[in-house]
Amino acid sequence: MDDPPGPLLASGRSADIYDVGGGRVLRRRRVGTIGDHEVTAMRVARDAGVPAPRVFDVDGADLLMERVDGRTMIDELGRRPWAAGRFGRELARLHLALRDVAAPDGLRGDGPVLVHNDLHPGNVVVTADGPVVIDWESASAGPPDRDAAQMWLLGEIAEVDDLAPWLRPIVGAVRGRMLTAFLQTAGRPTRETVAAVYADRLVDRNTRPSEQDAIRSFAQRYG
Repeated sequence: MDDPPGPLLASGRSADIYDVGGGRVLRRRRVGTIGDHEVTAMRVARDAGVPAPRVFDVDGADLLMERVDGRTMIDELGRRPWAAGRFGRELARLHLALRDVAAPDGLRGDGPVLVHNDLHPGNVVVTADGPVVIDWESASAGPPDRDAAQMWLLGEIAEVDDLAPWLRPIVGAVRGRMLTAFLQTAGRPTRETVAAVYADRLVDRNTRPSEQDAIRSFAQRYG
């Protein structure tokens, strides 16, 4: 179990993903085990028609699932910035599809539907057969508009300081076009849900001080 099971494909915040052949990958957590909520969310979403990788097996820190070939939506946006509106509408349709999925009994959280809790362009892979939603580690039950509220917040506070100065307004314009198309299609979340989302982000230990400042500014504008 400690040896790499195959070629390393990617490394995320908490896990590494290996190609194990046969159209399958193994997602191995570096610390802890795969949560039941993650597996349940992927299976429930897929059964309801939301595109998610098929789960084959779970063993401690290892999750064996379907390999998804393609680029993330955010990478595709970098290659085709003129398609920002289309990508925004496509992402919104994924959000709307997830709102129709009832939260299964026993799933952590409080709300009537299944919530991904991190459904943004970096967690959508554009494949030859259409988009696939990945990284269900934060999934829970919640209100129908929670994912949209998180997407709105992330779109508003995304930082561009690490980009060349001449590139920042271009990236900002592309991001703004995508976010506008997203909100026009998905609808704006309620103030209550938005407030709950930015409150959670403010106390998240992974939120940087600069992001906290941007969240407070967002809260003042949309409160």
